[in-house]
Amino acid sequence: MKPIRITLLWLLIALLLLPAVSFAETHIHLAPAPTPEETPEPTPTPTPTPPFGISLGYTDEQREEHRRTSRSVFGGARADGIFVADASDLSLCFYAKHANDTYPNGSTTKIMTALLAIEALSMDEILITPREATLLGGTNTMLGLVPNEPMSVEDLLYGLMLVSGNDCAITLAYRMDGSEEAFAERMNARAAELGMVDTNFTNPCGRNVGDNHSSPYDLALLTQEALKNEQFRKIVATASYTIPPNEKRRESLLIYNSNRLVSDGPPHDYYCPEAIGVKTGATALGTCLVAAARREDVTIIVVQLGMTEGDNKSKRYEEFGRALQFFNYIFANEYANIDAKTMIGSYTDVISVKMPFETDPELCKLKVHADVLGAHAYRAIREMDLLLAGDETFDVTIDAHAEAPVKAGQQVGTVTFSYRGRDWFTLPLIADEALAIPATPTPIPTPAPADAPATPMITDTDTTVDTPVPTGTPAPTSAPTDPPIDHRAAENKAAMQILLPLAGVLVLLVAALLIRRRIQRRR
Repeated sequence: MKPIRITLLWLLIALLLLPAVSFAETHIHLAPAPTPEETPEPTPTPTPTPPFGISLGYTDEQREEHRRTSRSVFGGARADGIFVADASDLSLCFYAKHANDTYPNGSTTKIMTALLAIEALSMDEILITPREATLLGGTNTMLGLVPNEPMSVEDLLYGLMLVSGNDCAITLAYRMDGSEEAFAERMNARAAELGMVDTNFTNPCGRNVGDNHSSPYDLALLTQEALKNEQFRKIVATASYTIPPNEKRRESLLIYNSNRLVSDGPPHDYYCPEAIGVKTGATALGTCLVAAARREDVTIIVVQLGMTEGDNKSKRYEEFGRALQFFNYIFANEYANIDAKTMIGSYTDVISVKMPFETDPELCKLKVHADVLGAHAYRAIREMDLLLAGDETFDVTIDAHAEAPVKAGQQVGTVTFSYRGRDWFTLPLIADEALAIPATPTPIPTPAPADAPATPMITDTDTTVDTPVPTGTPAPTSAPTDPPIDHRAAENKAAMQILLPLAGVLVLLVAALLIRRRIQRRR
């Protein structure tokens, strides 16, 4: 009899729990078990660099010829340290050899001296030559100043950069900081600002005193900064200059630029019509040259350090000839003219037009397009390739200040397309349609306050009684918004409402059976 009772008891419990189990299977959702191992994301395939000249339709034969010519031009340079790049972006580098190695940089040091003097002093200020500036001898290049000679800052700068006058450099340094050593601290501070990490200046001239050195890349950084200064550009691009007489100098002094890329006229071998400076130099360990040339709005910087083969004259001519070869090759083979239509295709946009009064912003919108015809840019071919291949994109800047009324076809502004900080095209923005001034101002819709009454009211100022405005249909009142329902929480609550009573019944049933069993034993 006892086994039968136990069996019936378990059967009753199962029947009571069956609805709860069914409800749980239907409504209680468990998180899926984690997979033992997730499939890794596929590694993206790197985008290959477009073949050189894709923008100009170069054939494979033309590309191979370009590579051969490049190796011939740059591979034959004898200077130990070389850096050749675009002045607007030094990462656009065409050749580098030992670009971060340090070399004695000679009078190319005077690029920094000139830049600091131009920034700190007035061009017409008269300086008195200190005695210390006139004591140099030996191989020091000099303008020939004498103690207490009055010289304008401008004349000193021409003497500094054209004939490399060390006496001019010391005079300028004493005016700014009182000594060469103090001025060298100023030079090194500015070099640090420019990121010239491989440079140390010990004097304003570049003499072999102390550890005065720099690297090809650092000198390119310095030249890039100096060429931003209009006065500096004017001085270093000058072929000859006349220094007027003064109380110590009876006659005027005509000086010529030691940079023959600038001072040689045609048909001399080293004349470069695009050359714009900047500085020659020489040390006991070799000659050096920093040169720059400009075609259209592109400037190329060439730095050569550590030229040691041959005598000074042959080394200097080698540097001039190699720089000229670099310039001619780069302008002819690394840059080309490209039209805006090829690079951009078409461009459309929507701008806002100013109205004589405040109105709906939608009424101020105007469709425009860029006029791409006729515009061109002289740019690096490798940059054209990247942009046309879609690997890079232009930055677009709109300058529009149009006021209504506007006629269809009217220019309403400009749009500029730039890449890596350099403008390529600035194009007219043309209106696609006419835009008239509205006859009357269109009020700008404003949202009603949240606590505004549903029914408009008119206040009777005589009786101060608020009277409802009669309307055909009462204005509907907005129903309160119910909070969002959490369905998962509702399902869990319903499950608990079923499971808890069943658990209670089960406890009572077990208790009743235990009490009955104890009573039977007592009998």
